[in-house]
Amino acid sequence: MLAAEPLAELSGVYKRFSKQEVLSLIDLKLFSGQITGLLGPSGAGKTTIVNIIVGSYLPTAGTVRVLGETPPFKNARKQLGFMPQSEALYLDLTANQNLRFFGSLYGMSKSRLDQKIPEVLNLVRLGDEGRKLVADFSGGMKRRLSLAIALLHDPALLVLDEPTIGLDPKHRLELWRGFRERAASDAGLLITTHVMDEAAFCDRLLMVQDGRIIADDSPEKLIQTTNTQTLEEAFLAFENQSPNLNQKADQGPPGEKTAAGFSAVENHEYNADKTDPGFSAAENQNQSGDATDPGVSPFENQNQLRESASPGASREGGQDA
Repeated sequence: MLAAEPLAELSGVYKRFSKQEVLSLIDLKLFSGQITGLLGPSGAGKTTIVNIIVGSYLPTAGTVRVLGETPPFKNARKQLGFMPQSEALYLDLTANQNLRFFGSLYGMSKSRLDQKIPEVLNLVRLGDEGRKLVADFSGGMKRRLSLAIALLHDPALLVLDEPTIGLDPKHRLELWRGFRERAASDAGLLITTHVMDEAAFCDRLLMVQDGRIIADDSPEKLIQTTNTQTLEEAFLAFENQSPNLNQKADQGPPGEKTAAGFSAVENHEYNADKTDPGFSAAENQNQSGDATDPGVSPFENQNQLRESASPGASREGGQDA
């Protein structure tokens, strides 16, 4: 049964980068015990929605609440697990050391980490790789380690951006069994994908195209509503019914604009976004000061690890943490 209150809620959300409107009137709710999928092609707006939910982007207009908080989600971050498309890993540390560091940011005890690290490494099929330097990992192994970090602290809300890219079909099915177990334990999951057969595993599916949600229902109902046979056919049917976002570009979000034609929030964030391309605007700003506070995103301050890691974290060797 779904919770009475959503874990996350977006209402009337718009997002612009420079003069390009990438999201328009996004309304969605995420509930515990439910796997919600964001299905759409590259460039549809899925990752932008994800980055707004985790606090990496501010909306140009509209409201966002996650676990009862508005941005920057200082307390809610402790209960949020996030796997971005771009890995935020420390290459000169082992997999175990990466997990211990990120776990410590969430306030996990040593005994809890001793229990959870083998568990999540086995889930992502890295059980024998814990002592290996991440620099020696393949791209697929790095993706799996990022997923392990997101799962480590048993978050109430898991946000996974294309978590199965580059994985073989057998391993993808194993991960989806793990996702289903998380939902059964009352966690809420938001998973982006462009793979139709994976989308069918979701309890609820949001079809995204041109920065808008063009359909929202269970996979079965979406097929039934469009009188089609597959999710791909259903997506095309909803896409044909929906006008292109660029045709509505003159409307834009409500609210007062600056002299340049954009809201104050938008102008501030556009400038802030011009940072390290490997990290989001909110992550680079490091507004909270002490990145070891478990209420702060683990991705906000790369230098913190260099300052706090033991000598064993270096490439030259040392004992694994």
